[in-house]
Amino acid sequence: MRRTGRIRPRRGGERGCSHARRDEDSWRDSSGRQCSAYGDGRCFSMASLENVPAELRAEARWVCWRREERGGKTTKLPVCAKSGRMAKSTDPATWATFDEAVAAVGRWRCDGVGFVFGPDRAFTGLDLDHVIVDGVLDAEYRWVVEEAGTYTEVSPSGDGLHLIFRGAKPDWAQRSRKGQPGGRVVEMYDHDRYFTVTGDVFEGRGALAENSGVVERAYRTWIEPEARSAQPRLDDAAREASTGDMGDDELVERMLASRSGDDIRALLAGDCSAQGGDHSAADMALCSHLAFWCAGDAARMDRIFRASGLMRGKWDSRRGGTTYGAQTIERAISGATEFYRPRAARRDGSSRSSRANDKNVCSMSTRRERQGVPDDGAAPREATTEGAPSVEGWHVDERGRLWAADAAGELRYTVTATAPWIACDLVDVDTGDVRALVRVAVAGGVRERALDRDVLLNQTRIIGALAPLGANVSSTNSKDVVRYLTDCERRLGGERPRVRSVTHLGWADGPLGAFMPYDEGEVRFDPSPDEALKARPFMAAAGTLAEWVAGVAPARAASPLFRCVLAASFASPLVALLGVQTFIVYVWGRSRSGKTPTLKAAGSVWGDPTEGSDSYFRTFADTPKSIVRAAALLHDIPVIIDELQSKGAPGGQASKRQIVEDLLYSLSLGHERGALNSDRSMMRAGSWRSLTIATGEIPIVGDSTQQGASNRTLELSGEPFADVRSAQAMHRLVAQQHGTAGRAYVAALKRNEPAFYADLFSLVRDGVDGIASGHPQADNIALLALADALAEYYVLAPGSEWASCLDGAMEMAAWALGNATGAESDTDTRAIQFVAEWLAGNRIHFDDYCENDRLERWGAIEEKSCATGFRWYVFSSVLERALTGANFDRAKTLRRMDEEGILVRDSGHRYTRQKRFRNAGRVYCVCIDNEALEAFLDRSAGATGTGGAGIASQGGAPC
Repeated sequence: MRRTGRIRPRRGGERGCSHARRDEDSWRDSSGRQCSAYGDGRCFSMASLENVPAELRAEARWVCWRREERGGKTTKLPVCAKSGRMAKSTDPATWATFDEAVAAVGRWRCDGVGFVFGPDRAFTGLDLDHVIVDGVLDAEYRWVVEEAGTYTEVSPSGDGLHLIFRGAKPDWAQRSRKGQPGGRVVEMYDHDRYFTVTGDVFEGRGALAENSGVVERAYRTWIEPEARSAQPRLDDAAREASTGDMGDDELVERMLASRSGDDIRALLAGDCSAQGGDHSAADMALCSHLAFWCAGDAARMDRIFRASGLMRGKWDSRRGGTTYGAQTIERAISGATEFYRPRAARRDGSSRSSRANDKNVCSMSTRRERQGVPDDGAAPREATTEGAPSVEGWHVDERGRLWAADAAGELRYTVTATAPWIACDLVDVDTGDVRALVRVAVAGGVRERALDRDVLLNQTRIIGALAPLGANVSSTNSKDVVRYLTDCERRLGGERPRVRSVTHLGWADGPLGAFMPYDEGEVRFDPSPDEALKARPFMAAAGTLAEWVAGVAPARAASPLFRCVLAASFASPLVALLGVQTFIVYVWGRSRSGKTPTLKAAGSVWGDPTEGSDSYFRTFADTPKSIVRAAALLHDIPVIIDELQSKGAPGGQASKRQIVEDLLYSLSLGHERGALNSDRSMMRAGSWRSLTIATGEIPIVGDSTQQGASNRTLELSGEPFADVRSAQAMHRLVAQQHGTAGRAYVAALKRNEPAFYADLFSLVRDGVDGIASGHPQADNIALLALADALAEYYVLAPGSEWASCLDGAMEMAAWALGNATGAESDTDTRAIQFVAEWLAGNRIHFDDYCENDRLERWGAIEEKSCATGFRWYVFSSVLERALTGANFDRAKTLRRMDEEGILVRDSGHRYTRQKRFRNAGRVYCVCIDNEALEAFLDRSAGATGTGGAGIASQGGAPC
């Protein structure tokens, strides 16, 4: 094996690059040209490759190539730019970017770069070998260059041309190569091959374009001539039936009203700007249109052309025994694949002389037979009203197949066997955004999906959206599918019905409106594909309400902790109804104490709590983002999180607490930023108003934290189940009985007005405050108590007296108040108590003559001038140091002291004020009223309520 393309200095009689250097590792001259001997004295240069269209250079489907001789023949081997090994046109792993390929030419001693036609068939290459002789293109191939209007370059040999088009070959074009007279060869590929690329643009044709007509004609002309000969022209009778009764003016009017009307109008006016100012190309373009509309009638084509703005003297110039105009018309007719026939002629059918003529009229008979169209030649029947519509340019038959049609309504080819359609517009209740409900008829029925417009009208993203539904949409037909849907949108969009829709569970149209997915009616539930999987546990109930109640009632009666957790589940929809803040109910205790089956019982109110990748049940081992997304989907249904002990964190328990506090903060915000779905569409920014119920084996609320976790977390400790067998029985129960209680509960809630629940909550809150005044969890526990009473009244024991239900709920509330972490005192209260004790213990630092005792001054004590008592003036920096050392937050402590009337503010309403000290000037101090401080301590130490008894006698019972 011998390489023939290596750069060598020019010696006598040898071909080579005139500026090649002996340094073969460089392969560049002083002008930046990268050299590779093509064998005729020419060279491969960086400058010429800049002529390659940017669209091709942007594709990561480039290789290098190396000329070698095998068996006495020269071949061009593809080389991987990354490894230097042989590349494969069927293996994308061996392809590279354009820049990588160019940079690797010298490294791997290659002769140039090449472009691969991949499996997506996005591009088609036409290779004309040995068609240039002495620098002149053979006349037989001139037409394809002039009419293609696409990127054309000279091949490395210097005597061939490469034309690259956007789009694929015709589906039926199976052959790729054929020898021609005179030793010429024509090849055409749209996949699994590569072209060498030089950037040596031929006659300035450097713009990439799509021209399926020229591709098809070139294929029929050179590669499979029998495909052309199998289509005889219309006989005179058929042509007469086609357009004979129509005058030229009427025919031109029809031409201008067609889909190509704008292009035809410009050509008739003499405008050749679309052809880059090339008059000959414009002549051919107009004649190609005329060949179709005149049904191959050369005389009529000549009459209409002579009346156009393109007519000039060249039209009648001699070309041997004919004229330029006659040649142009003949070429246009020979390249035509179909002819226009008015609808009246098609309905009459008398002009159909043979099956061969049908192929010439529509050019699709063979393909239609392949696709199962009836052999009687009849067109597919119209689609039913329930399905994809037929619009101008497109036809949907009764089998749901989408056909592309020409301007006259003749069917050209099938696009897909499963035509999609837009059933209605979906207006999001929350945002007002409009999506499209797209349906597809597939085996087994009609499937549907809600799609954003940017997905619906994108030929790449629509594949991922519709293919999972069973639709026949791929890279080969997605462009036509998008064009069809775009035309449907333009013509039918204004007539389409609009339906209100939401993408989340829970209240869909405000509190006490529709609740998703239980009572989907006027409002639809249309989640994204990712969210639809996670919504499955809630779509259908299992078992009966009576069996579920019989299973959970014993545990609820035996354990106040179980009752609190169950009440929290029923309380979640009340958050939006009452406008209260979301919070978390966290249960901790030893392992195997029944915490997990308690969580599952709470989840079974709404759906299936069984563990699984798409389950309702979450764990702390899940990422915070996935938990937040679950909350956005659930919206008003409680979030269930288990197993804090499974959450790994460097730094031990303290780090775990911090992670959980961060998560609680995220959940308490009630909203998140958007993210990407698996189909690369944008996930909507979610919001929620649900409670979170979680378990673990460690407490998460520290004794002195003031970061908000204590106020947002109702932390309860205990063992919900006394024995393992009861816990196991609960596991089995909820696996078979779930989703019934939530449906009954929501339906019952709608019997009353929102104002009724607001008044009822105020009553219960007063009762809870009467049990433990100032408790930090009073509002949260009051919400649980209200939900417990409503659940018992509506679901667990329907028919019970409301007073009895409310009394039981207040007993549960009393237990929760006494067992919640932080029940001893509020964190802010403890901080104020610390300040009082610190002041009393360090009074000597505030005396007038503390400096005489060589003590550091921390402030001063000042008697009130017009009242009894005194005030503390504490250096602000000293107080902050003391609070920080005791793990209290200075800002929150001062805010609470101000709310309690303990602080004396300055005129600017700030927490600090300036005071002049002897030998110290003015110092910023916190001014504390000692009398108000002692009064607060008395209230917090002796605060006892009157109890919640008797609240049932106030207000009426729910409907």
